[in-house]
Amino acid sequence: MAINVITVSGHIGKDCELRYTPNGKAVGSFSIPAVTGWGDKQKTSWLTCRIFGERAEKLAQYLTKGAPVTVTGAFELAEWTDQQGVKKSLPLILVNDVALQGGRQQHQQQPQSQQQPQQQPQQYQGSDEYDSDIPF
Repeated sequence: MAINVITVSGHIGKDCELRYTPNGKAVGSFSIPAVTGWGDKQKTSWLTCRIFGERAEKLAQYLTKGAPVTVTGAFELAEWTDQQGVKKSLPLILVNDVALQGGRQQHQQQPQSQQQPQQQPQQYQGSDEYDSDIPF
């Protein structure tokens, strides 16, 4: 028996590209880095993630460049020969689960009239009013 599960966390490298098969099934593709090693020996390999169907359509708007995610799925190495006869390969994750990290992102700024005024940090005025309450 073999188990094929890969989990990768990182920031999305490019916006999810949504396409459709001839049968009308949605396919979303985005990239995520897999970092190995440390220091001078650190290496980043980019993995292409594929998500299918209704989930691809619903999640595409959230799978944007820079968004932190954790992706779990099956690893596949797609191999083909290009028109010049050169063999090529592409590491893929066939996505089973996507966890969006970091909460809701603000994609648009609020109009100036609705923005909260920024408060200036208050400066210490040297008052001894609270000094006696400090236990040290």
